[in-house]
Amino acid sequence: MKKIFLILFFIFSLISFGKEEYFRGKVLERVGSKMENSLTTNIEADGEEIKDVELFKVRIKNKEYIIESPIYVEEAYNINISKGDCVVVYKNDSDGKLYISDIDKRFSYFWMIGIFCGLALLLARKKGLKSLMALGATVYMIFYYFIPLIVRGESPIIISVIIALLSSCITIFLVAGFTHKGVVAIIGSIGGTIFSGILSYIFVNKMSFSGYPTLDAITYVDILKNIKVKELISSGIILGSMGAIMDVSMSISSAITELRENSINLGSKELFKSGINIGKDMVGTMINTLILAYIGSSLFDMIIIYKNLENLPLTRLLNYEFIAVEILKSFTGSIGILISIPITAYLGAHLHRRYRDIKILKEKFFLKK
Repeated sequence: MKKIFLILFFIFSLISFGKEEYFRGKVLERVGSKMENSLTTNIEADGEEIKDVELFKVRIKNKEYIIESPIYVEEAYNINISKGDCVVVYKNDSDGKLYISDIDKRFSYFWMIGIFCGLALLLARKKGLKSLMALGATVYMIFYYFIPLIVRGESPIIISVIIALLSSCITIFLVAGFTHKGVVAIIGSIGGTIFSGILSYIFVNKMSFSGYPTLDAITYVDILKNIKVKELISSGIILGSMGAIMDVSMSISSAITELRENSINLGSKELFKSGINIGKDMVGTMINTLILAYIGSSLFDMIIIYKNLENLPLTRLLNYEFIAVEILKSFTGSIGILISIPITAYLGAHLHRRYRDIKILKEKFFLKK
């Protein structure tokens, strides 16, 4: 869920900073430093030691300003500013001074999105365009319906299931069209996603999660009073696993359709068995994809844990809520993939076979006439 909020925040940030005290500026040059020729020792500012204060000439709305940028002793706090950089400038209400708060990253977002969309259109053409349209529709639903409804106090699980259903329908119908292949893929993906959500809900209550995985999250208790925070875990799992489950279901349904079209004599049992075998080959890679995605998103936390292994007993370590949440996401999402395989294979085999039999009967009836 945290990743979804960040993605939506970044998309919104492409348009505006949101508040009037933030401005976009361009660094024209470095004009000097307050302490370059001084013997002044390190000073304290906001609890952090500053060893120097650099001065930059910055253009903001066709006007030029000299703006200070502190250089901290701890390198992690410093902003690496160079000539020509686009920066975010903050106006302090108390003293009216301008400060550089960060590098403006929005152009990097434009480049990344442009490369992504360009490659999708270049390699997949019409299907790439349809996929981008489906992605846009999903993001729109999450930003304009999912989040506002949750903030109003609605159940995140119910809303996420509805979003998953709509997203699956839009994505698969745009890519596969209004066909039996698409219907089977939708039912398979929704079945696996809902099962994953139900399982996560059971374990969230069984393991007595609070919904606030870290100490930092607890500071937002007052802001999140009307929100069912505990359900956000299951909701995040539903949305997070939806894409991988949809991929597996679509692949199996598509493969069964090809088998049906090219092997007329295959019965429902043979088609079902083929669907299961295809699913077996996909299990390893798709489960690895999902689990590695969750591990990748928690890499910083894992390094911190590794550095403190000697001071933390395994019993305490495995009972931290943020660790338990990531384990829950990984395994319930993977279980959803496993469940979607037999559902899709069964529906694909029987519905496709029945569709073919009806089609043959219609053709015979037409020929008799």
